[in-house]
Amino acid sequence: MSLDHPNLQLVSSSDHRAHVSTADQLRAEIASFRNWRIHSDPEFNQFFVKLQVWQVERLKKTHAGLLKDPHYQAATEFFLSDMYGGLDLTELANEVERALPIASRLLPDSVLRTSGVALELNSLTGELDQRMTEILFEEMNVEEITPESYCEAYRRTSHQEARYRQLELISALGLGLDRYVRSRVIYATFKLAFRPAHLAGFGGLYDFLEKGFAVMKPMGSAAEFINGFAQVERGISDRIMQGHPNPFA
Repeated sequence: MSLDHPNLQLVSSSDHRAHVSTADQLRAEIASFRNWRIHSDPEFNQFFVKLQVWQVERLKKTHAGLLKDPHYQAATEFFLSDMYGGLDLTELANEVERALPIASRLLPDSVLRTSGVALELNSLTGELDQRMTEILFEEMNVEEITPESYCEAYRRTSHQEARYRQLELISALGLGLDRYVRSRVIYATFKLAFRPAHLAGFGGLYDFLEKGFAVMKPMGSAAEFINGFAQVERGISDRIMQGHPNPFA
């Protein structure tokens, strides 16, 4: 299976992405999602889901302290389920394709660009997970994922720059949501679009953004939380690549 997934080359193309329109960025991420193997291979999709479930459980263990902290619990759950754990893009993809021209008129471009970051993050996460699934279940022929087999497959992917980009996108998405929820003008414009957004057929996209705003708003500045989360995950990634015997500790 080829390693030439579009988003796995995004480190070299990220400068180009900064110059494309928000609408074109959204369309590009949706096109990438449509090409995922999981849509045409049901057996592979089962293995893919198995990997994502394992990863979410690992994240819950790693960040158990944040999940128990009332101040950070909602934001951590949002990070694990909607951002890093693998958001189901199917309905969002349908909405964006169907209602993007209307969404571009109703939502502030800054908020819509944050949607683009979310889709880029989930597109990249899915493509990395697809490659991990191929290695684990087709090359290594594992039956159950263990920390040892996971780390071996992780090293075999050899996409460390893409892993770093994944963490950069997590930070960009979290900080973007945090910044816009504290802008009275942007947030007020967003809130006014609630009913028109649902009537226009992109309620799922709106609800995703609204959930992100809701978990960020009570925290004051979320930068410390977001940067801390990303720093922990980058440390784990580095330890896996270095062959550390217990990288998740």
